[in-house]
Formats: sequence, structure tokens, C-alpha cells
Amino acid sequence: MTKRVTLADLAEQTGLNISTISRALSRPDRVSNETRRLVEKVAAQLGYETNVAARNLSRGTSDTILVLASSFSGQAISPVFTQILLGVCEEAKALGLNVMLRQYLGQSISASDVMRYLQAGVADCVLLVASEQWEPPVGRIPGQGMLPVVSIFKDLTSAGLASVMTQEVDGYVAIVDHLIERGHRHFAFVSGPEGIGHEHIRYNAVKNRLSTLGLGQKLIRLEGGPFDMPSGAKAAQTFLALKNRPTAAICCSDAQALGFLHTILESGLRVPDDVAIAGYDGMDYTAFTSPALTTVIQPMLEIGRVAVQVLADIRNGRITSPRLVALAPTFVIRQST
Repeated sequence: MTKRVTLADLAEQTGLNISTISRALSRPDRVSNETRRLVEKVAAQLGYETNVAARNLSRGTSDTILVLASSFSGQAISPVFTQILLGVCEEAKALGLNVMLRQYLGQSISASDVMRYLQAGVADCVLLVASEQWEPPVGRIPGQGMLPVVSIFKDLTSAGLASVMTQEVDGYVAIVDHLIERGHRHFAFVSGPEGIGHEHIRYNAVKNRLSTLGLGQKLIRLEGGPFDMPSGAKAAQTFLALKNRPTAAICCSDAQALGFLHTILESGLRVPDDVAIAGYDGMDYTAFTSPALTTVIQPMLEIGRVAVQVLADIRNGRITSPRLVALAPTFVIRQST
């Protein structure tokens, strides 16, 4: 195994002391040009690699964004979140920042955990992905300034955090209006888990839009689950047992819609002739189902990029109070409706 080249090795080769070597590598503006060039030359010749952790410790920064992604019990991180992570990584790279990911088993991410990561220097800032709750850290003084923490997919501005999400209501209004235009007057909503903010927003968006159109009594709610295919399939079984079936099903996620679609087709019913089905998220696979799925596309890459930009603005003092950035979704009509 090759021995790691150390500052002591560079000092021996250059005749300089270790503290001068360290300054030349980490703070080259504090040494002469001649010294800097000598150290860089010898370091290159010996194959010296900077100890990033030690350098960051001395600088008091890690240049790292920690992404904490919540998940349901027994589930991996949602594919929706991985698309957001791509946007986070692209923007972080452009800003010279690193990204760490940690799956958080649960829907509420603890403020005390977040503060521990920040205070230990593990990361300089944190992105919370779909955390249902946020309580201000114990002992933090109101007006002390913005924490370098941004919420994604959940509006936590009232709890003191800048937030980035999609205009979910607009997406579901577009679905309802499209189905009404296609002649549907009896609807089912395939729900997400009880008590989850997204589920509440999406169901109410459908209910309120139908009520505005005089069809509020023409909506039934089918129990789903944690935004996955099995929960969509379970809702479809309930749907098939109904005596008076709705002609359109609006799902809380694309994964649920796919599970619902598969079960409906397996039963011998036709889509969209017997029941129209719409999803939400805009996952890539929705264009390749048979029939292809009508859905609302969330701008997931852009959400990730914007969240990192908001973090950078907080760190640089350009954002000093909680704000919400809500990005517009895109409604895509396909064969399932």
C-alpha cells in the first residue's frame, strides 16, 4: 500500500516549516508567490493530496449540503426525491458545494438532529425533503437570523423555514377540469396516507374544485396508502366492489395510479372507456404504460436547483426571512383519460 504523502514530507523536501506549508496550500494569499510556487511544485512531484476534512475543520466550513429525505416504513427513498436530488447535485456542483444524503425513517425530521449536524460541522446547510413538521430548535432566540435550512415539498414558512414546492392545487384543478370536459360527473379520489400534508392538499383541491362546479357530492374517497403501487392496487379492489362506480379516478401519485390501472385492466374493465385514470408527479414511466397515463408533471429538477439557490441566498444574507417559492406544474393528457 502506497504511503500517504504528508505535510511533514513536503516540509522535508522544501526546507520550510509545516505551518508555512499549510498556509501555502490552504491560504496561498498569506505567503509569498515564491513560497507558494515551491510548495505547489513539490506537492505535485510527490503526489500530495489535500486532506479536505482537515482543511474544512480549520476553515470552520464543510462546503456541504446535507439532504435529509423522509420515507415511509419499509420503503426506500421515493423516486420523486431522487429526481430532486439530481437537481440539487447539479446546482451544488455549479456553486462548488458537496452533497450528502441521509434517508430519514419517518415523516417528521427532528430539529435537534438538524442542529446537531450543523454544529458538528457535518454540513453547513440542510435540505429537508417532505418533512411533515418542524419545531424551532430549543434555546434558539427569535430574530436570531435564518437557519441555513430549506424545506422541499412542504410549506414550513410559518415555522420559520424557507420552502420550495409545486403549486399542487393548480395541478389537480387542471385534472378535474379536463375530466369534466371529457364528460365525467362521478369521481373517485385515491388517497395517500392519513395525516400527510400532500394528501390533504390534493384531496381538498379536487373536492373544492368539484364543489365550485356543483359536483361536490359526486366525489368518493378511496383509501390508498403511502403513495406506492400496492396502495393503488388496494384502492382499485375497493373500487371494483362498488355497486355504483365512478367513471374517473384521480390518484394522489403516479405510483398509485399505476397500481390502480393494473388492477382495473386485470379485472377486464377498459381504460379509459369504463374508467378514466389520472396520476400526479410526472414520473418517466407514465409515458410508457399501456395506456399511457395522464398526469401532472412536477418540475423536480428545478425544485432541487431552486432549493440550493435559496440556501446559498440564506448563507450570503440575501434572504433574511422565510419565503415560499411555489413552481408551476405541467399537465399532460395521455390515453388513460
